[in-house]
Amino acid sequence: MVVFIGAKMTSRGWISLDRVKQKAQAQVPAPVVWPPALAPEGDGLCHTVKLNLAQVDKAQEEGIDIDQQRRCITRAAMAEHEMAKVRHAAAGKQHESQRGEQARIEQVVEQQIASGEITLQNLMQARAGKATRIATALLPAAHMPVRSMPEPPSRLFVPMSYQSGDLKLKAFVTPDPGDGRKQPLMVWLTGGDTNSLDDFWSEGPATNDQSASAFRKAGMAMLFPTLRGGNDNPGQREYFWGEVQDVAAAILQAAQLPYVDPARIYLGGHSTGATLALLTATAGLPVQGVFAFGPVDEVSGYGWPVKWDLISPDERRLRSPMHWLHAIKSPTWIIEGSKSPGNINSLDNMCAARKSNKLHCVSVQGADHFSVLQPLTRKLAGQLVMGLPVQLKRDEQL
Repeated sequence: MVVFIGAKMTSRGWISLDRVKQKAQAQVPAPVVWPPALAPEGDGLCHTVKLNLAQVDKAQEEGIDIDQQRRCITRAAMAEHEMAKVRHAAAGKQHESQRGEQARIEQVVEQQIASGEITLQNLMQARAGKATRIATALLPAAHMPVRSMPEPPSRLFVPMSYQSGDLKLKAFVTPDPGDGRKQPLMVWLTGGDTNSLDDFWSEGPATNDQSASAFRKAGMAMLFPTLRGGNDNPGQREYFWGEVQDVAAAILQAAQLPYVDPARIYLGGHSTGATLALLTATAGLPVQGVFAFGPVDEVSGYGWPVKWDLISPDERRLRSPMHWLHAIKSPTWIIEGSKSPGNINSLDNMCAARKSNKLHCVSVQGADHFSVLQPLTRKLAGQLVMGLPVQLKRDEQL
């Protein structure tokens, strides 16, 4: 009796399952008939017969215009679609040809480098004997009013002076903890007006924390330099030219602090600060690591406050990291969020360029130009303060 009831229940289960399958099959839409049937040759307007709704959706996916009144693909729309496919195929072939030619050029250049026929320069070697003409290309927005130096809490940062050429400039550094130990140091270049500082110590929200405070909270010393023309500093802004010298000078000065470990100095920055950090890396400055959050490959991508087409292509090139990545000697990471807003295209361009094997690219999935900062600086701070190797993936997940 028990067996019989069990069999009966099982049979009902089969019937029920069969009904579910039939219902599911009934709900599956019929496959789209594509391409649609052709209209009679005598129809001067329509290329196809009247489309059903599924075919309308398919046509829209293909980018083909539909006559709304007769709900058909017109002969003109079909002709344009076919021409577009031909153009796309031709463009693809041209792109492949260009990539092949570029690869051949790169191979020849690499062979010449290996044989000593070509000697690659770093950024400062290439700039030797040249002066910037940026003053002739400045827009009115470049002439900023003088801003006084910020006054951070003394428990967090104290003033430090440094000499860059004939300019005496100012910076802010973590005070001496007085414990006799040498600390790793993060030199951080802020975004926006990188030459100046305002409130750089206050932590921002998780979606836009530009303070880089994760490093000092983890136990690292930090240095925030102001640069020529910034705040009440002497000199004029040179927009990625003399500022490279300023950053290098600030680092060399900080390396002499008794509580800083000169073998564990790192350079980081965000946005314009990241571009400057990357340029400094290409100048051959020996630091332990460089972390550039959201730099650009070409400075002409910045729409302010320079009219870049008024200076020579060579001078623009000498400001753009893209052309000097081969000269990087220190481990360097370009980091950017994969979402808009951001400079992910610049990251991709630089990763595809000829570059040093010390350069690493990190696209952070689910983050943008600003939200990438807090989680990644926290992750890096934990690794650096412990003296661990940096562990970041090409496609990093938050």
